Amino acid sequence: MKLIQKTSRAYLFLSGIAFLISVVMLYLVLTHAISNWLDEKLLYSKKEVVGKLKFKYPLTTLKYEDLGKIKKLNYPKDTIIIKDTAVYIPSAKEFDIFRQLTAYETIRDRQYKIITRNSLVNNQDFVSAIILYIILIISLLLTGLWILNTQIAKNIWNPFYTNLNVLKKFSLQNQNSVELISSEIEEFEELNNSILSLTDRIQSDFNNLKEFTENASHEMQTPLAIMQSKIELLLQTNLTENQTTELHAIYQAGNRLSKLNKALILLAKVENKQFNLKEKINLKELIETRLEIYEDFILSKNLSIHKNLSNTSINSNDTLIKILISNLISNAIKHNINNGTINITFKDDKLIFSNTGNIPKQNTEDLFNRFKKDSTNKNSIGLGLAIVKKICTVNDWKVNYVYTNQLHILTIFLKL
Repeated sequence: MKLIQKTSRAYLFLSGIAFLISVVMLYLVLTHAISNWLDEKLLYSKKEVVGKLKFKYPLTTLKYEDLGKIKKLNYPKDTIIIKDTAVYIPSAKEFDIFRQLTAYETIRDRQYKIITRNSLVNNQDFVSAIILYIILIISLLLTGLWILNTQIAKNIWNPFYTNLNVLKKFSLQNQNSVELISSEIEEFEELNNSILSLTDRIQSDFNNLKEFTENASHEMQTPLAIMQSKIELLLQTNLTENQTTELHAIYQAGNRLSKLNKALILLAKVENKQFNLKEKINLKELIETRLEIYEDFILSKNLSIHKNLSNTSINSNDTLIKILISNLISNAIKHNINNGTINITFKDDKLIFSNTGNIPKQNTEDLFNRFKKDSTNKNSIGLGLAIVKKICTVNDWKVNYVYTNQLHILTIFLKL
């Protein structure tokens, strides 16, 4: 959820609560005020009746009840009872709600019961109309404030989102400095300065690391090549069997070190995303070409190759895909048995390599980690599947490995 959305929702939630509380309080205040106003009118009407009774004015429209002769009803002087009551209206044939004042007055040694009423129906309609209009006004006000607040927030956060998009496109390979939009907001400007300082340090560290790995690779390969060349010359001379064995072991160790150096450099380049150029690649043609390169190794184990390849192209880096397919084929041959089979399937968005082989001796989840290998082959450096995993990661592909029915099955879920 975006920050603007979160703050807007919080604003709406709090505004809604305040709105409900305001409406309830408004209703209570209006009801109380109107009740007081009606009570004052009822008291005024009662005083009018009492005044006419005291001075024997004729009562034409007001009614009263003479209680002087009724001994059982003996109320204190000036007793007043005010309450809401329902009164049946014959003309409407229904009950209406009235505010009623009942007073017991003793006038000229006679006790009277005086009742005055005022309808609450019209007053309730009046209160409802006022509440409705106020709700409408407050709703329009809150909506306008929400729109205004959202628009202001968007304008304030616009430099932040613009700079965020710039950072998303930032790449160490381009060697371009980050250009951020300045802001009048102090916190945003401080963030921009921190980001610029950080990206400069990252670019410097990346260039230093890249230069170091390239130099280290070059400097290591030269003495290794010289060492292997000298050993090859020595092996061609007259040596004892023990000397030949020792030199051969040194040669194999140097050859393994050379492979290890190349593999680690390749992993560093893949992790640093130095293979950015992508193009359309016909995977079927590439697999068939790679199989021809490994034909001698396939024949040495008398392996059967079964292919089911669609003619669909994928979008990726040509160098990385060649390395990926080579590692998969090499892995399928290396971990196979004599007279075994290799099945290669490319259909829809799945690339599947399966081969016969022995049961894995270690946890299969660790096979994609560096220097984790199931083979006892001394020439294996344990980086083949780690390179496969890294190439899949940079292409946003998923890779899965299982062993079932005496088959090693490695599946790559491509994004075509």
